[in-house]
Amino acid sequence: MRQSPCCPLLLTALPLLAACGGAAAWDAPDWRPAAPPQRIVAGSILATEVLLELAPRERLAAVHELAANPRFALTAAAVHGLPTCAAAPERLLAARPDLVIVDAFTRAETLALLRHAEVPVVRTADAASFADVAANVRRIGRVCHLDDAAERLVARMEQGLAAVRAEANAFADWRVLSLDGALHSYGRGSLPDAVLAAAGVQNLAAAHGVGAFRRLDAETVLAWRPDAIVVEAPADAEQHAGEWLRQHPGLRLLPCVQQGRIVAIPGPLLSTTSHHVVGAAEFVQATLRRWGRP
Repeated sequence: MRQSPCCPLLLTALPLLAACGGAAAWDAPDWRPAAPPQRIVAGSILATEVLLELAPRERLAAVHELAANPRFALTAAAVHGLPTCAAAPERLLAARPDLVIVDAFTRAETLALLRHAEVPVVRTADAASFADVAANVRRIGRVCHLDDAAERLVARMEQGLAAVRAEANAFADWRVLSLDGALHSYGRGSLPDAVLAAAGVQNLAAAHGVGAFRRLDAETVLAWRPDAIVVEAPADAEQHAGEWLRQHPGLRLLPCVQQGRIVAIPGPLLSTTSHHVVGAAEFVQATLRRWGRP
């Protein structure tokens, strides 16, 4: 769907709308509409992944356009046939929603315009742990009057997590580092760190005091000498996972790179913040299991 630009009047009004008005009823963390919403817009990939598990499809007025893109979302096949919309407020409103669910990174201007239109909008929190993921699922369930379904989904996630943690001791000797092409890594206080901890491996970034997200330099990575590196698998099947590591003048010297010990997780699974995140921990364990000991 092609996104049309906001009109000049709308652009002029956005800062004013963002600044004015007190808190709406739906801003409260325990808010629940009086009646079950029937035209829900999933304005984020997270909301889409959860609502596809909880709600009848006829209650979904639209889902975020990225949820239909296999490069970014695990839901690409599942949303086939559902209307999609961009994150721009006029696109969200065009779906005639009685509830919009967005994520922590939604622009303040979008929230302000939805509020001005008197459309309830619920924003999920930025997840840094499995408990945060469960809390987001429960909140989505509560505002959609789907509490029981949400509890079943959380129970399923926790069952999968328990199975992963039951195998964790077998991977305790692995020292692992997550990296992207710009050498960003996730440390303590991030969801990827929670995933690695659940898998039972040592996250070198967290062990060396890195916070939730930081860019490293090649010298630091070389000094830490990880046993394996977690990267995003390339979207193009013709490309080799971690090829940028093999081409890096310094990192290609790492034994784990030379041995091909690169845990290439599909992008949608690596970036998910829904109940599917347990699958990322399962993927790490399954890969390391094939390699045996570090």
